[in-house]
Amino acid sequence: MNILNIHPKPGQGVYVYEFPVRLWHWTIVACIFTLFVTGHYIGKPPQSLTGDPTRLFYFGKLIMAHYTAALILVVAMVCRILWAFVGNQVSRQIFILPFWRKQWWRGLGDDIRWYCFLTKSGDIHMGHNPLAQAGMFVCVVAIIFMCLTGLGIYQAKGYSQFFHLFRFMEDLVYWSGGNLLDLVVWHRVGMVILVAFVMIHVYMVIREEIMGRTTMISTMVNGVRLVKATPAEDRADLRAEAEAGDA
Repeated sequence: MNILNIHPKPGQGVYVYEFPVRLWHWTIVACIFTLFVTGHYIGKPPQSLTGDPTRLFYFGKLIMAHYTAALILVVAMVCRILWAFVGNQVSRQIFILPFWRKQWWRGLGDDIRWYCFLTKSGDIHMGHNPLAQAGMFVCVVAIIFMCLTGLGIYQAKGYSQFFHLFRFMEDLVYWSGGNLLDLVVWHRVGMVILVAFVMIHVYMVIREEIMGRTTMISTMVNGVRLVKATPAEDRADLRAEAEAGDA
């Protein structure tokens, strides 16, 4: 059964986000937060602290945290891509945009009007709505870009022969007329894009949880999308029950 075609009644829930998807989601949340904080200080290091640097080693620990979070993010992305082949329909939504469907574009316009307070009620979606789907697609592309540029920078330091597989990123930037510093700039631009995505994503989640017709935050915890009963639907249900009782 295609989960995306299920239309549950208010109060009913559908299991949409499988455990590997939820684990991946919260893993990248932790990784992106760690990478943003550590990356910010790596790009703009604080002034030297008083004391013996060999004992403090603050900056070394900062870089180690950045590298560890980055490698976890790479592994998580590889596992998430593999899961898209064996998971349910929702698990594949963020990798494929159905831009050839008029209905998808119509839904995208409706979602933009809904999140801009131009309509009173949003649509019910079991998986990602078109706007969230487009946003997650951009997020996935940005994460893959960050992984490739980060691995390209890492291999330039010559830590391990294995990472020389990503030498092509350094070759690419030199081929384009730049240098290794440009690769670092690309990496930081990707970080800015991800931060912008996170801000918009958090706004959409909170708004949908408060004003939308389905659950959002709890869905990413237990995997169940619950259709909330709106006051109008409550009244309709009560009228239907009363009419059934009279009959």
